[in-house]
Amino acid sequence: MALLAALPAERVSALVVSGSGQGKHGRFLRSNELDTLRALCARLVPGPPEDPDPGATEAHAAEAIDLLLGAFKVRPPLIHAGGPFSGRAGGRRDDFRRFVRMDRQAALGWRIRLEGSRGKPEREFAGPVRGLQQVYREGLAHLDERAQSLAGQDFASLPFPLQDAILSDQSDDSVQEILGAAFANTLDAVYGPPEYGGNHKLVGWKYTSWPGDTQPRGFSRAEVGSVGSGKALSAASAASLHRFLPALAATAPRRDAHWLGRSGLRSG
Repeated sequence: MALLAALPAERVSALVVSGSGQGKHGRFLRSNELDTLRALCARLVPGPPEDPDPGATEAHAAEAIDLLLGAFKVRPPLIHAGGPFSGRAGGRRDDFRRFVRMDRQAALGWRIRLEGSRGKPEREFAGPVRGLQQVYREGLAHLDERAQSLAGQDFASLPFPLQDAILSDQSDDSVQEILGAAFANTLDAVYGPPEYGGNHKLVGWKYTSWPGDTQPRGFSRAEVGSVGSGKALSAASAASLHRFLPALAATAPRRDAHWLGRSGLRSG
């Protein structure tokens, strides 16, 4: 059974605030790297004034990614918040206030994912691994190098069209590597539980009309089976998605095809 170690949500918020703002170092990233990451995240999930809805900047996505990269600088590591109750939907328990202390194997797996194998035999049982720390550190530096060669400025200082031109370069493997990692992590930070440092003031849930975790109330059968009343994507948000992920414009696969082919199952 996993042991819980105390790390109140207020401390996570304090860690985010300590790394917020121009010129401040984060838990892992240097100040200039954080500035570049903020600009990158803002192109993936735009906010005001380009989009009226809050985006990655308002959600503190870059700061949350920095906390993930430096997760092992805190004890217990900021990897798994507790659950299932957060207190946001009633109830007396707030398990999310404490982070789970990982066992040895889980910690090793996350260190490999974040830090890479680093030539250590115990981490290279499946071959060498580039960790997210290396992907971000080298990728953010590469974005600044591309920006300097293009316009003599850092990436964060470029106007949006020039930033998009760099990010849209499919021939640049280094750009596409950092873009892929940042896109996944930014979505997690904007729309995930705020205990991990993102979704500041629940901005990612409010503008999408998502109620978030509803334990212990849960969802009714009608709520689970219906499309819901969430707002549609704004034109700017939709354009941002199509700009970087052309495949999204293709025909979506039938998610239920596999299950419908099995005996005893039918669509609801």
